[in-house]
Amino acid sequence: MPTLELTRWIEKFKDRARREELYCTPAYWDSKAEERDGFAVSLWENNWLNELYHAEQLEKLERALPSVAGLEVLDIGCGVGRISRWLAERGAKVIGADFSDKTIELARRHSRNGNPRYRVQSAFALEDREAFDLVISTGLLVVACTGRGQLMDVLGRLRDALKPQGRLLLMEPIHHGFLHRVLDLSIEDFCGCLNEAGLVIEGLEQMHFWPARWLLAFFPWPKSVTKLGYRMGQALMRLPVARAMGDYKWVLAHRTVRK
Repeated sequence: MPTLELTRWIEKFKDRARREELYCTPAYWDSKAEERDGFAVSLWENNWLNELYHAEQLEKLERALPSVAGLEVLDIGCGVGRISRWLAERGAKVIGADFSDKTIELARRHSRNGNPRYRVQSAFALEDREAFDLVISTGLLVVACTGRGQLMDVLGRLRDALKPQGRLLLMEPIHHGFLHRVLDLSIEDFCGCLNEAGLVIEGLEQMHFWPARWLLAFFPWPKSVTKLGYRMGQALMRLPVARAMGDYKWVLAHRTVRK
């Protein structure tokens, strides 16, 4: 068992070193759908941490969107459909899209009654026009986009997919430097891209204390250990010196009318 765990860690670090060429490919996420269970397919190996992150994300969604009944929603990069299903349960009409066909298979398996509906689609192939009241992306943009040019391409497509009064909600691990996934961009530059794409930012918050994520995400710690580490991280992020240490950034924006 120790040898197996060591081998897994070595492979993990190799993947991390090659993230720019791996994370933005369907094959990488197809392999996760075959190897992992539950939320770990598109999140972390520690499913106790995934459940805590999921609950925090839903709390922020509910606060920002107290009523979604009747809304047309696109969950782009939907993974196994965890947020798509939550929105559908609250009365939204949801389309979940992801470029990994094996992940979409899992999403369909766990959904009922034709809502959400799912499609295998890359964000770079999105061509909907003024179709959605709300577009949500969770961890998609930072692995799909290799640079500013691709980010502007996708943001333009997301903006065009929104109805004139539509809103875009992002929960993305946006970083410049060591913590970045594929997209290496500061939050300031990222917000500048949103504005340039015709999106006005309404709110910006930090989520998921990144040192706690590093300690907890990659090993199946017991629930009690995971919960304690998570709560300590959340408490530390309330301190002035640590308020900007969120791994994910929660961004709410709305579409502007282009002249």
